[in-house]
Amino acid sequence: MKLIRFAMAAALAAAAGCMNTVNTTENADKNMTPTHIADARFVTDGFLRDRLALRNVRFSPAPGGLQQVQVEATSLRVGFWDQAFGPERYHIRYKFTWFDVNGMAVETVLSDWQDKWILPGETVQFQSVAPSPACKDFRLNLMEGN
Repeated sequence: MKLIRFAMAAALAAAAGCMNTVNTTENADKNMTPTHIADARFVTDGFLRDRLALRNVRFSPAPGGLQQVQVEATSLRVGFWDQAFGPERYHIRYKFTWFDVNGMAVETVLSDWQDKWILPGETVQFQSVAPSPACKDFRLNLMEGN
């Protein structure tokens, strides 16, 4: 019985030592002045919400009169159980849709689903630039990949 307990403890210790997470550091005294906007969220997948935290949304003009958006997100999959029973990288699919001043969707070749793989604890940005100066707003759709 002691041998079984020892083997289980050794396996857990080995698995805990193999976790591949991302540690970060950044300037505590921010030199940038990003434009953050308030966002509205419609959540249908509680698992995705609990695994990927949307931190902030930045919206600003880009060169040439186009709008650009950047949504920052952090993978919350950092615990032992997330590592033991899930893939190392978290597969996310995302899609930006841009809208004109009348709220009509402006479809382009870039309006298709894109893939992103995120390491446990990693912070990433989902970015898009409006396809035309007529675009004034956006929507970001996120879902777990296969």
